[in-house]
Amino acid sequence: MPQLSLNWNNEAYVSLHLVQTMLQIAGLPAQSNYSHWIPEFKIKVPKYKNGLLIEIDKEVDFLIEDYSRYINFLVEVKPANNRINDAARFQLEHYLRYSHTRLGVLIDPFLMEIHEYKKGYLSLKCKYHIENPHDVRPVANFFREFLESVRMRTIAIHTSKGGVGKTTLVINIAYELAKQGYKVLVIDLDDQANASLSLGVNNADDLDNASSPEEFEQILNEFEYRKEVSEFMRDYVRDDFDYTSYIQPSPLNHLLNMDVCNGRIDVLPSSYKTTDYALAGAIGNRVKRLNNAIQKSKMANTYDYVIIDTPPSATDITINGLYAAQYIIIPSQMEYLSTYGIRAIIKRLKEVYEEMDGKRGIILGVVPMMTEKTKLNTTIKKLLETTIKNIPPLLTEIKRATSVGQASHERLPVSVFAENSGNSAAGSIAKQFSKLTQELIARMNQIEFTTGK
Repeated sequence: MPQLSLNWNNEAYVSLHLVQTMLQIAGLPAQSNYSHWIPEFKIKVPKYKNGLLIEIDKEVDFLIEDYSRYINFLVEVKPANNRINDAARFQLEHYLRYSHTRLGVLIDPFLMEIHEYKKGYLSLKCKYHIENPHDVRPVANFFREFLESVRMRTIAIHTSKGGVGKTTLVINIAYELAKQGYKVLVIDLDDQANASLSLGVNNADDLDNASSPEEFEQILNEFEYRKEVSEFMRDYVRDDFDYTSYIQPSPLNHLLNMDVCNGRIDVLPSSYKTTDYALAGAIGNRVKRLNNAIQKSKMANTYDYVIIDTPPSATDITINGLYAAQYIIIPSQMEYLSTYGIRAIIKRLKEVYEEMDGKRGIILGVVPMMTEKTKLNTTIKKLLETTIKNIPPLLTEIKRATSVGQASHERLPVSVFAENSGNSAAGSIAKQFSKLTQELIARMNQIEFTTGK
């Protein structure tokens, strides 16, 4: 550690030359489409005075809103002559508790500590000993790597054509991620609600067993007063907004081996109510409400992945899904018209990517769906690879098999159907979904490592 000047005993000097520089190098500008600093952030903390419980305003040095990773965190700065100690940690615990923020950073010219407040307890996540506060880049690199390790990834499955296996892709990718121990939220934006039905949160069994049109209609009417995705996008501006009241656990969680993994799947469901009309009269940008609601919800405290099932139509609801998705997967059958539909999607995603400073609309690739060993399929694959520019190579293909439809009919992921039935063809398809999921994770890791997104 070099000899430090007396300037480092000044908190404002430490903030400017160490903390703010670190944030900039770590890729978090003070004001942008994907990050925002709020200096001297006020937190109301309860305190007894003269026997009465009152609220007093306390100020933490920064609240940082990282929209790209859906993470908020507090930063408290200490000078060299008043270093991090137990009193500072106790103070940070209060700030996190009463601001309902998960992560907090304590930093002085010699040390950075990152703490997590969860279930009423403060715990040290990691720390970094600063060798030289004049050389900020090593600190910034460490901090960026930490943020990447706790980020929540959002992925939209999007196509402009129906009937290509989009929802099948959503269900099976979500299940494969959960099997690996990830906590997954599926957001269903399609008013046909196939993902919600397949994941068991839309009374699918009751609808199947309805014995009359009146009974069927009665079941559908129950959705009228249920909180679901359209209400989620409308209500996030309310002070009492609590995202958990809109979300339902999937019965598929009972199929996961909890002794082996801690993964789970939850659902933010849709129904016939999920239309542009549901957003009528909503204040603010109509096509960014899902992105804003996810950010406001702080659900990154709970989930590792959000999988968004978008409708094939070009509605405001669909565009909401694209603005909320860091990554896009495009499922497509190997047909001539598919290449033209993909071009339109790429053009739309380019607009999202540019408007959101490269933090949304990143194409992971095209998934060839329902493929067969035919000359047409081979020709279309080559056409996609040679004529559509600026997209990654084709992802693992999912071959056509009757077992996929059978699994969907039973509302099961293909891997579970294969295990239950002993169907070898289903087992082969299950391996394709597993390989595809691993490939998606690898591509996201590569993108984030290369670009620091």
